[in-house]
Amino acid sequence: MSAPAPQGAPARRPDASMSLINEIMWRPLDPDYADAAESRRRAGLQPSTGYRTPMLIVAVLLIGALLAIAGLSLRVPSTAAKRAKDQLISEIEARRTHGDAQTLRVQRLRAEIDQMQAQALQQGQGDLATQLRRVELLTGAVPVTGPGVTLTMDDAKAQATGQGNAVDPRASAEADQGRVIARDLQIVVNGLWEAGAEAIAVNGERLTSRAAIRFAGQAILVNYRPLTRPYVITAIGDRNSLPAEFAGTAGGGYLQSLTDNYGIRSSLKATDRLVLPGDSSLAVREARPGADTGANAPTSTNTSTTTTTTTPETAP
Repeated sequence: MSAPAPQGAPARRPDASMSLINEIMWRPLDPDYADAAESRRRAGLQPSTGYRTPMLIVAVLLIGALLAIAGLSLRVPSTAAKRAKDQLISEIEARRTHGDAQTLRVQRLRAEIDQMQAQALQQGQGDLATQLRRVELLTGAVPVTGPGVTLTMDDAKAQATGQGNAVDPRASAEADQGRVIARDLQIVVNGLWEAGAEAIAVNGERLTSRAAIRFAGQAILVNYRPLTRPYVITAIGDRNSLPAEFAGTAGGGYLQSLTDNYGIRSSLKATDRLVLPGDSSLAVREARPGADTGANAPTSTNTSTTTTTTTPETAP
């Protein structure tokens, strides 16, 4: 604390100790610049040279040009590989759209053929029409409706941690253990067949004795059509006993191990009514020996459809 001023002395200013701040506040211009500006004023010239505004504009333009060049350099260049990839994706989407349209056309034609076939059979033998309908149901050539279960499988929310206590269900290591692979669907679907399912479809693709669940890179194919997650498996059967029977099969235990080890999500729900589409690619045929067994006699007649009635199994 400073000592009080002696009596009779002039009063000291409160800001006397802040001379540097006062100098900046009241004389912001450097004395040399002030003298130069005063000299120009006495000579009848402008206090400043007048180059400030043009130089500022030029500096702003240069900075803007540099920023634009930097932004363009950060953009991903459109290389030949990227253009080829985009073209390939567009072609795949176009082919897929065309394939879906052709599939709908095949289904419409199949419905017309079935209708004309039923009319022709009604004019002939009634037993043959009944037998044909039974064979079509067994082979999966026609849609079916009935009670059953819906099993939904999806990838894990995060990378697998392997914290479960169950035995590792996968013998080989995978790049992403939290992803559902084709082998998982194969084992689960076979478990549903074992539990008593009468008809099964995966994401709307009907499984028959000629169907296969395969993989192509990271994609899962059913009937050579790629699937998108989640994978919804619909199975027609006894809605009361099918869930318990499936839990006791190897497929049910495998699915539980996937959940425990890799966090793969699944949910099983019983449903009163399910509709499974038919496989339009099936052609049910039945060969019979002709009445004439001579050398010129025909060996078979092409009447309708036949495939094995064995429970379908998915291809490994």
